[in-house]
Amino acid sequence: MRDYSGVRSMPASELERTRRELAASLALSRPGSPVRVPIEASLSAIDAELAERASCALRVCGCAFATNNDARMDGHLWNNPSHQERDLSRYQDVAIVADRSSRLGQ
Repeated sequence: MRDYSGVRSMPASELERTRRELAASLALSRPGSPVRVPIEASLSAIDAELAERASCALRVCGCAFATNNDARMDGHLWNNPSHQERDLSRYQDVAIVADRSSRLGQ
């Protein structure tokens, strides 16, 4: 099986561009063509990476330190007792709506 760990190091914009190009290639290939297998595997790897990135919650401190790693944030707050984590829940609904709009091309 081929390793698709390279998608982890790609920026989101490059992943989305690559996904669009692969989807176009898949649409142009004939059903049953052997070229569809690696294209579908690459699309699957990109979709999995984008879904994983979307599910990671970003945690932000008042000093602007930000991470999606709970241990790092907890360590930062422990080492800086005067710092407080910001509550980003009010932005959650806005981010979901913006993400849906960008996926629909609006």
